[in-house]
Amino acid sequence: MIDSPETLGYVPGQIAFVMRFGPKSRWRAGAIVDSSAERSQAVATRCALLIPRRGKRTRKLALHPALPADVVKSMLQAL
Repeated sequence: MIDSPETLGYVPGQIAFVMRFGPKSRWRAGAIVDSSAERSQAVATRCALLIPRRGKRTRKLALHPALPADVVKSMLQAL
C-alpha cells in the first residue's frame, strides 16, 4: 500500500538500491532507502521512494527489511 500509515514521519537515510523504469511505467524513477535511525519517527524502517511521471509528490512504499531488492524490483516492474 503506497503512503500507508507505517510511512508517516519517515525520514530517508542511506540509499540501498536505485531503480529505473520503462517509458510506459507510471514511475519515472525510484530508490530503496533505509530510514534515518536518529530522525525517522515512522514504523517502517525501509521504504521504496517512487517518483511519478506526472505530479510532484514522491510516494513511499513500506518494505519488509528482509525483502530482497530483486523481489521489490520485480514487483514494481523496474528495469
